[in-house]
Amino acid sequence: MAVYATVAEINDQIVGFQISTSTMFSYHLARLAVLPKMQQKRVGLALVTDLIDRARNDRIWQCTINTQDDNHSSLTLYRKAGFPLTGDKFPVFLYKMQANL
Repeated sequence: MAVYATVAEINDQIVGFQISTSTMFSYHLARLAVLPKMQQKRVGLALVTDLIDRARNDRIWQCTINTQDDNHSSLTLYRKAGFPLTGDKFPVFLYKMQANL
């Protein structure tokens, strides 16, 4: 369940959003999206920074994020926001639905 969500607006147009979940002591950035034409313009960084500020105000102990190893844009953004890589790896599963014939 989402505990905190924000949108970024420029000229009354939504250009990005974040949705975060929580445990008792941490927030987890579950979704972050920025319009392609607004990427590289610090919109994502502003959304992540806002989440960190909210966590501090709520006395949360940590914020977590996960992304794919090959998502270089996200990795760059998260490093810029101060998130170090942990080295943890998570398995990904895929269930393919069979078409009813």
